Amino acid sequence: MFTTRSQIKDALSRVGRRLALADAGEYALLICGGSALTLAGLAVRPTRDVDVLGLVIRTEKTLVLEEPLPEEITKAAQSVAVDLNLPADWLNDSALAIHRLGLPAGILERARQCQFGPCLTVYVIGRQDQVALKLYATLDRHKGQRHFRDLETIEATPAEMEFAVHWLLDRKTSPEFRKAIRKITDTLEFRRITAFTGPRPEPPNKTTNQRRPSTARKSPGKSSSV
Repeated sequence: MFTTRSQIKDALSRVGRRLALADAGEYALLICGGSALTLAGLAVRPTRDVDVLGLVIRTEKTLVLEEPLPEEITKAAQSVAVDLNLPADWLNDSALAIHRLGLPAGILERARQCQFGPCLTVYVIGRQDQVALKLYATLDRHKGQRHFRDLETIEATPAEMEFAVHWLLDRKTSPEFRKAIRKITDTLEFRRITAFTGPRPEPPNKTTNQRRPSTARKSPGKSSSV
């Protein structure tokens, strides 16, 4: 269990050192979830793992994502698990399931790069993408309340929430799915989301500072999936 940013950084640094000692190649990971929230300074809450969205590959023109995790990284992470008494799967790619939905466009460009030795680079997804993925995760029937609390902590701007909703609805969805998303945004006091009726907006830039109302909210009930 990780409870601080320094614990997460220590574990990732140990993975980087083990990769270097094994003369491994250079790897880069895109991460999300509670550990990414903590590393980005958006929230600090206990989390048991580091969720990997994919292996980042640099091409001549851009960065691309591949999956799943290479065996060298998995072995290094398992050794660190023994050293620090962590779950064997503390570094895992269970978040790859989100690829079925499709990641928000530009997610790699908005990620913050962190270096953990010569062999390991970690890209931490940005605020915009945390809001988008957390909004989707809130639909989870078992863990949705935790993700909802993360959304409250992040304090998304109207522009960030607008873009997140457009990302989720920019595909064929059921009426139940749209109703569930709207229930969450209404509960978070975002009641003027044009994504439910209007055109797709541009991604909010880093200077966006408009905040949503800070009035008290009730958590949503269980919701439907896509």
